[in-house]
Amino acid sequence: MSYTTTTTSKGQLTIPKEVRDKIGLKKGMRVEIYPTEDGFEGKLQRKSRILDFAGDLKNLDHGETLKEIRLKTQELASREIAQKRKNAINRN
Repeated sequence: MSYTTTTTSKGQLTIPKEVRDKIGLKKGMRVEIYPTEDGFEGKLQRKSRILDFAGDLKNLDHGETLKEIRLKTQELASREIAQKRKNAINRN
């Protein structure tokens, strides 16, 4: 599905709400823009990757070592990367 939007006099674009909701774009988030031969592509910038895992880390048992916590964090990051790759493949 494609969407049409118009630039303002300041060169700003309004990203349609349906697209913002689908990609999780919220007020104040930064977007990286990459020029392409056909126009441009964008990618969300995250403020801090560790904050993405904060909810998962709070459930860890208090008796775990730092090494075990790091392994858990790496596992969560690997799953996130795999899911993003899967989503990118499904979009194409």
